[in-house]
Amino acid sequence: MDEWLAHLESIHPSEIELGLTRIRAVGEQLGCLKPAPLVILVGGTNGKGTTTSLLTNLLMAQGLRVGRYNSPHILRYNERVSVNNTDISDADLLRSFAAVEAGRGETTLTYFEFGTLSALWHFAHSELDAVVLEIGLGGRLDAVNIADADISVVTSIGLDHMNWLGDTVEQIAYEKCSIARPDRWLVCGQAEAPHSAAETVAAIGGHFCAAGEAFAAQLHGDQLQVRYQANDGSQTELSFSQWHIPYPNIATAVQTLSLVDRLPAAEVIVREVAALKVPGRMQRWQRGDLTLILDVAHNPQAAAWLASQQPDVDVMILGMLGDKDVAGVLAAMPQAVNLWLCGLDCYRGLAAEALQQRAADAGVPAQRIFTGVAEALEQLPSSGVCLVAGSFHTVEAATLWLNAQGNEWNCI
Repeated sequence: MDEWLAHLESIHPSEIELGLTRIRAVGEQLGCLKPAPLVILVGGTNGKGTTTSLLTNLLMAQGLRVGRYNSPHILRYNERVSVNNTDISDADLLRSFAAVEAGRGETTLTYFEFGTLSALWHFAHSELDAVVLEIGLGGRLDAVNIADADISVVTSIGLDHMNWLGDTVEQIAYEKCSIARPDRWLVCGQAEAPHSAAETVAAIGGHFCAAGEAFAAQLHGDQLQVRYQANDGSQTELSFSQWHIPYPNIATAVQTLSLVDRLPAAEVIVREVAALKVPGRMQRWQRGDLTLILDVAHNPQAAAWLASQQPDVDVMILGMLGDKDVAGVLAAMPQAVNLWLCGLDCYRGLAAEALQQRAADAGVPAQRIFTGVAEALEQLPSSGVCLVAGSFHTVEAATLWLNAQGNEWNCI
């Protein structure tokens, strides 16, 4: 595995090269552009992981065999490719890598392009009923967009990856909503989406299904009401008393399956929503009187949602990548009595001192800095609420530390 992953990183001079010409040609050669009878594409700034997980579980609850592709992973590359929520084995992953290597010929592929093709090839050879594919970056030129999709989803539209996608929400909406298909639905979970979202779908010849219009999610006390639309335009409502993921994503997933006539019975939806917890998304751990929350929030929109669910914490442990909006994230995050900053030892990772300087420039002084996440976690107080956030890499380091603690911590 290590040798193959190193090879994937070496065969293209750039980490990212947006564009579909090369990868589509290889995908056609491999015969994997339509890996299952039902193909769902899921893009968006935030909420992709929870939405793909719920879509997968709702399809599985109907007895379907479902593949899911998502990125990035938290602990192991295998997490990116699963069938019926079972991660791909090393043997199957290496088999798919070998198939792509043989099929690409002299074509250079980036790490993500190679991995996307290997996932599609594996799904195409796994006798699936459906696949749910998460877009990596943007949409229009993302590798996953080569798939022949039956319906597309854009969970949310916010400012992130601006070096690649543009520095306005209108530009970013164009990039993300370009995963639409002619004569097929695109479900947009962003309330009051930028005008360019619907315009982009219309220019492609698709049908735009908008949050706040065709469907909606609203809180009424401790109850969640989700309204969604069928193909004939009729409206249905569902009520939920328990959920663990952002509720706009629940409405988006339900609406998506309604439009492809793959929505299970109401009691099944309620059950699956109540049961779903996604690692690294408002994931709570408990040790005595101390609660530790892990969340991969790394842009202002995700940070604002996190703050809406957990307005204040005793300690926030933050580690971030260098190309992220540190000031915007800090402004949107929950209020913290103590801000602890950590270095990330990875590509694009900010050292603790550099993150401290950016925080200071934003007018947010840190109480302590640490070389890495594990070092900070060793200094946790004995009680209160602590938050670990800022990056998938930050959550990965925290998860590894927690796993090393034995039975000291319980995931709740």
